[in-house]
Amino acid sequence: MKLFGFELAWAAAAFDAVFPERTALPHGIARMSPARFFADTVATSPLEQSLGLRLTLWIVALAPLWVLRRPRTIGELRPDERQRVLERLLASPVYAVRQLVVAFKAMGSMLYAQSPEARAAMTTPRAGREREHVPTGSAGAQSLVTIRLSGRPRGEGGGHGHAAA
Repeated sequence: MKLFGFELAWAAAAFDAVFPERTALPHGIARMSPARFFADTVATSPLEQSLGLRLTLWIVALAPLWVLRRPRTIGELRPDERQRVLERLLASPVYAVRQLVVAFKAMGSMLYAQSPEARAAMTTPRAGREREHVPTGSAGAQSLVTIRLSGRPRGEGGGHGHAAA
């Protein structure tokens, strides 16, 4: 299943909103041809998965219609507006929309992690910071956080009717 030209433009714009230029990242994703990567993934996936990927792209691309209430697609927005649209989709009350957008971002992450510069930035400590040795296995008691319902003193149970006090 091949993507149309306008879908390729949508994919490029949407991935650019996830990994833009001029951030703390080594570079944006645009130079890595994210639309081609997405198109190749759609083309080589089984029918059901490729339809799901395409549906996700259409949801992201047409989201400005209901998120910003403007007759625009993701490709026609400024970069800051694209990011705002994706943030709003990730906060959607509809679970399926949130998860499809998370999956879309994960696809971009798979491509972005192929960049040698990005991998180096992920594994190299930042200047001025020492790299801490984190032991494998359990985190140790000093790093555990106690969680309890606010407003209840210790010893009054966890707020569940069936819990022993």
